[in-house]
Amino acid sequence: MSPELILGLDISTSVIGCCIIDTTGKLYSLFNIKFSKIKNEGDGLFQKVKILQEKLEEYEHLIKYVAIENYLVRFSEGYSSAQVIALLANFNGMCSATSFHLYKVTPVLYNVNTARKLAFPFLKFPKGSDRKELVRQSVAVLWPEVEWPVMTKGKNVGGFRKECYDMSDAAVVALARMRELNHV
Repeated sequence: MSPELILGLDISTSVIGCCIIDTTGKLYSLFNIKFSKIKNEGDGLFQKVKILQEKLEEYEHLIKYVAIENYLVRFSEGYSSAQVIALLANFNGMCSATSFHLYKVTPVLYNVNTARKLAFPFLKFPKGSDRKELVRQSVAVLWPEVEWPVMTKGKNVGGFRKECYDMSDAAVVALARMRELNHV
């Protein structure tokens, strides 16, 4: 009997974090898809969805559950404009529909904070802490075999690349789904 796999996705228009685990928490794959050369205008979003679909087709008959980090749904000062939120909602919907068509599974959308509480119930965020880095560290402790992308140029050589956080957020939603499925 083949394992029941969970796909976790953290979707943005520049990078998609992807995590595949089974219902016991065993890691099968943790990776990212970067779209650095593709613009969001014209058919750019469709090109990005096609790239995602081609990558996810490798797992077409294996995925039983899909978890996706929900896009930002409210304004925060200094963060996203209505135009950016609309773009993210549109792209998130396109990617969600693609996963549905591939796997015939309705994706479960998670708020980032809800997913973090489910995935790592004992993780605390001290005031002023870098939440994304604390989450990445928690994922790294859980799966020490993961090779995180690091900076190779510039003043932060050896530091973690931004896409590490997309990967860890994908892991968080996959773990949140696993915990809900297992009623843990």
